[in-house]
Amino acid sequence: MSEEKKDSTPDSATPYDDAFRTMETKCDDLLIPFVNHIFGENYDKGAVINRLRNEEYIEHKDKSLEKRITDSSFEIRYEDAVKRYHLECESSRYDESILIRIFEYDSQIARADSEGDRYKVRFRFPNSGLLILRRSRNTPEAAVIELEMPDGKETSYEIPVLRMWDYSIDDIFENKLYMLIPFYIFNYEGKLKSIDDSDEKTEQLIDEYKRIIARLKKENDNGNLSSVSVSVIIKLIHRVAYNLTKNRKKINEKVGDFMGGQVLDLPEFKIYDDGKAEGRIEGRVEGRAEERTVGIRIFIEDKIEDGIPEDRIIEKLTKRYGMTSDEARDHIQECRSVKTVK
Repeated sequence: MSEEKKDSTPDSATPYDDAFRTMETKCDDLLIPFVNHIFGENYDKGAVINRLRNEEYIEHKDKSLEKRITDSSFEIRYEDAVKRYHLECESSRYDESILIRIFEYDSQIARADSEGDRYKVRFRFPNSGLLILRRSRNTPEAAVIELEMPDGKETSYEIPVLRMWDYSIDDIFENKLYMLIPFYIFNYEGKLKSIDDSDEKTEQLIDEYKRIIARLKKENDNGNLSSVSVSVIIKLIHRVAYNLTKNRKKINEKVGDFMGGQVLDLPEFKIYDDGKAEGRIEGRVEGRAEERTVGIRIFIEDKIEDGIPEDRIIEKLTKRYGMTSDEARDHIQECRSVKTVK
């Protein structure tokens, strides 16, 4: 792969968790339909998302604390009601330890959100859901966490489970489950060896990704997805496929080369032009300007996470966004300061 393409395919200890967290934290138009589907909600564009702290400390029997990072923790405010949510993306095959971990997270979230006085404390547990990426026979469509109280009373709450392999690409687009698209390659995991052994099957896989990219662009044209969200999805398709196919040389190279080419021609690089084209309408200009700012931030964050030197990031920013070196340096500094505060 070229240097440019290598920049956008970093190794990560948790590439799939990172991909899910990136979409959850940066793209409302991906998260809202996902929540609607998994929890049976009916949120529209009037829903307001408030992202919450996703670091929780689990106390062990020896009183030691272990810091764990949830994949997502957020609130949605809609029509004067507020609901809290907790989502987990799991790339391991399903077992009961996943439910134990979810309960640990939920307990800490409820503890942080507790209220009361010296005589009574109320704990509010979040609505929790689980996305399982890898196929296994024993994965349920929903799981249950049961609690037995000291007085013998019992209560329980359900954890809806979304199984990646239950969704074709048509299902994904029909249900607006855009957050699943980067993980679609998992549906081929059991077939990767046979695909890698066949030029024809490899080309068929690339053709499917071509159709996916075309459908994403159509969703953008129809106003269902922002340019930034399309950009994020395409980048994450590239990253997830790169990590899952490392041991399949032909797939890794050919799909990587195709997706790498898509990454180089992302909406981030077109947002400014889109804004100019719609500049006759003031509101749209403001929206595009905001998208451009977000696109620049995402671009810088990706390069920082990839370990690209600052002078190379400045060079890329000046070429792609037409800014001066000083402006590029200011954007980088602002991005670093925001990450530090978080």
